[in-house]
Amino acid sequence: MQLEYSCLVTNFRYGATIRLPSILIPANKSIRSNKGDWFTVIDTGADTSAFTKEYLMKNGYGKFTAGRDKQTAIGLIKIRSCKINGLLLANQFPFAEMDVDVLEGWNSNKVVGVIGMDILSQMTFVISHEFQKFLLTNEKLSEISKIINR
Repeated sequence: MQLEYSCLVTNFRYGATIRLPSILIPANKSIRSNKGDWFTVIDTGADTSAFTKEYLMKNGYGKFTAGRDKQTAIGLIKIRSCKINGLLLANQFPFAEMDVDVLEGWNSNKVVGVIGMDILSQMTFVISHEFQKFLLTNEKLSEISKIINR
């Protein structure tokens, strides 16, 4: 199968977390885009994408909403949110202004957040453990439709 559009195909070890480079659009133009080795992880169980409080603040964000109750994998917790100006995912997929959750107490200096279904549901993605590949694209894949609709 030859893909004729933009997509990301990345390798991963079986059972490994899939990391994607992610760059927040800064809160204002005076802040230079923080293009370091920042990664988010794919979390198909998360309704909303989230970033660490520290990463948000490095990009000029600091206005967080009051905590609200949210059901997570570890139970009901209070979580704050923040409106961001946008995001560049995997160095090629731009997303406009959106609300994200704020992760507090996250202990990582390179993984700065999670990409949830609010973003993933706008894309097509395939995880193949057999081939140890992750494919992500913003295009419809007719090849997948043929397989699923047999």
